[in-house]
Amino acid sequence: MISTIGKKLFFLTAALQVLVLAATLGFLERSQARQWEEHLHTQSLAFARLATPELLRFFRGTFPPSQQPPPRELRELLSFNQDLMQFSLYAPSGRLLYASPLLGEAAVVAVGDLLEADPGSLRVQQPQTSLERRQLGGEHFLDLIHPAFGPTGEHVLSVRYLISSAGIRELQAATRADYLRIALIAALTSLVLAALMARWVSRPVRQLTSGARALARGETPQHLHLRGRDEIGALARAFNDMASSLAAKHGELLEKNTALAAANQDLRQMQDSLVRAEKLAAIGQLAAGVSHEIDNPVGIILGYAELLRDEFPDGDARREDVETIIRECQRCRRITGGLLGFARQQPTHCEPLDLNTLAADILRSLQVQKLFRDIRWVTSFAPAPVIVAGDSDKLRQVLINLLLNAGQALNGHGEICLEIRRVDGCAEILVADSGPGIAEADLEKVFEPFYSTKERGQGTGLGLAVCRKLVDEHGGRVSAARRANGGAQFRVLLPLAQEEKCFDISPDNSLG
Repeated sequence: MISTIGKKLFFLTAALQVLVLAATLGFLERSQARQWEEHLHTQSLAFARLATPELLRFFRGTFPPSQQPPPRELRELLSFNQDLMQFSLYAPSGRLLYASPLLGEAAVVAVGDLLEADPGSLRVQQPQTSLERRQLGGEHFLDLIHPAFGPTGEHVLSVRYLISSAGIRELQAATRADYLRIALIAALTSLVLAALMARWVSRPVRQLTSGARALARGETPQHLHLRGRDEIGALARAFNDMASSLAAKHGELLEKNTALAAANQDLRQMQDSLVRAEKLAAIGQLAAGVSHEIDNPVGIILGYAELLRDEFPDGDARREDVETIIRECQRCRRITGGLLGFARQQPTHCEPLDLNTLAADILRSLQVQKLFRDIRWVTSFAPAPVIVAGDSDKLRQVLINLLLNAGQALNGHGEICLEIRRVDGCAEILVADSGPGIAEADLEKVFEPFYSTKERGQGTGLGLAVCRKLVDEHGGRVSAARRANGGAQFRVLLPLAQEEKCFDISPDNSLG
């Protein structure tokens, strides 16, 4: 069970209030009980002072036998004290003169047992009032002895009154019940007040806790609306200031992280470009030397093979072997030619060029070739000319290489999509096919020199590397991706040409 400050405050406050209420009501109950007892004592003494002379007047020295009912007038006088149980008359020597029978409804105990057990001879001999509390058979009562004096002031007799405390006990019980009811109502009210106070104190603490946890999770907490001028209000205002400062610092940190990530990305791209440039330069130097040394002997072999092929008639098995030699020599020359083209750093002649027109010309020249005759073309060109500053021959080579790769991937059957459009201030060329696609791990490797996913003998591994090299020369980017519905997609981004300002003056506005 989680112990919260609200629960602690509730239990402590409730316990303190209940203890204070119990102590207060207990003190009040005891004080009231003492007041009732003092009232009984005072009332009994007053009754004794009033009744003793009347008893002396009634009896006038003649005492009937004990237990004989007193006269009616005397009973009416004594009936004013409903708590009177019995009275007795004693001579100054302590001799019992008269003992009345039990009187009133309060006489519920055997008073005779008390009289036999304590005749009060010593007390009745004293010419002074004596009051004692007695208990017999579970009943409480007062044992009051009041002396009577003659006309000359001599002590003539003593009257002993036995007064029941039952009425006072009932009043005390009723008072105690009232106090208990008051205590119950006060306790319930105290619990409600304690709960409200605990809720009032713990609510801002819970809000502060929730805000602190939100900060720990990296979130921006809501503003705490605590307008109190106490310590909790000051803490809430300090928390709001801290949260605002952290939010501002967090925003600045995010901006710096974004800028740092962009700088790292640019640095990584520059590093990749430098590494690729160094690699291409090394490969170009090697390729130039190798191509020069291999191309000459391969050319001689190819020439002699062509002459030898003419010596064999059609259908001769040796003619097929020679044709195989010729094909492999031609393949070697294509590889060396590609190497030389890859190694040469030819100047780029940039001029305004419409990609829509360039793509349309390339499509017309490719669609008649055997590789593309059974392929379905899906084209989407921008409605307006897409002008870039580039070398038409090099961009033509890029687009042809991408389309040839797509056709070879389809093996002559399938769909090729060609799309040209403007995207974020750049010209975008999309070439996609419905072929088997490119593995995720090969998406970046396909642009490396001599890396090919085709079967052995089907490619040199230089086509896409040349494409990237030519696109980089134009300040663009080329990337490969997998299509969601299967196949491969190549994306070329080229910067659009800057619009030239026209300073031609129309004849209507000429000054001449």
